[in-house]
Amino acid sequence: MYGNYDPPFSIEKEGISISVEELEKRWVYKRTLGTDTVEKLILGDGKHIIISPVEPLNTPKEITPNLLIEFEKTLLLAAGARKKIFLTFPVEIGVFISDKGNKNLQLLDVLTLARKKFTLYGPVSNGIICKHWKSGIYSVSPSPNPLQEGIMELTLRNTTSEWASISKAVFSAYGMKIFYDSDVFMRAHMDILNKNTAETGFELQHISGELKSFHPKNQETRKEAIEIYNRKLDFVPVSLTFDMRLGF
Repeated sequence: MYGNYDPPFSIEKEGISISVEELEKRWVYKRTLGTDTVEKLILGDGKHIIISPVEPLNTPKEITPNLLIEFEKTLLLAAGARKKIFLTFPVEIGVFISDKGNKNLQLLDVLTLARKKFTLYGPVSNGIICKHWKSGIYSVSPSPNPLQEGIMELTLRNTTSEWASISKAVFSAYGMKIFYDSDVFMRAHMDILNKNTAETGFELQHISGELKSFHPKNQETRKEAIEIYNRKLDFVPVSLTFDMRLGF
């Protein structure tokens, strides 16, 4: 489903129906998912549609830029250790309209097959609202449905002299860099700084040349997903990392 489409077109997959058809000399965008239907009029010629995975923090609306991934099992990381694990994360699907050459990109619609749940990171008195996702911990890459779940390669670093007990990780959408082809993928790190504090962040450079050990068939074909949150950085200065100061 991900890719570029020139109207008129119609696609259906995993219960999602997306079409752009001409009606009375106007283009009509229509999307159906379950009982939810969106229709919009598009005026102007020479447009095309791009369907791309986006940061999973836009539905049902932009409530928070923070994603909390809860581990199905608590992980113990030895003092000074550096280990790589794989997690899953929820995928949201963005539909964009643009001129030829991908100029004047405009978000048209966002949808998701993943469940939508929110939680507090920290106590009720001063906690931070986060989108919630629960993931298993994998030593090798899982193979989820790319329209519903993505794969996160997470490098854990324990910079302390004690064992670290980790049950969750919180990430900021402003730093996310998502890639896709037959899967949806992003690479992140989590540095344990002391007993109660960790820092998370993402690889911000293109990583296709480093993917041979991950998925050989994808190392040359993965494309950068269109970013919603990172496009806002020109207007609002924010940190690309997240400081977990309320435990992990």
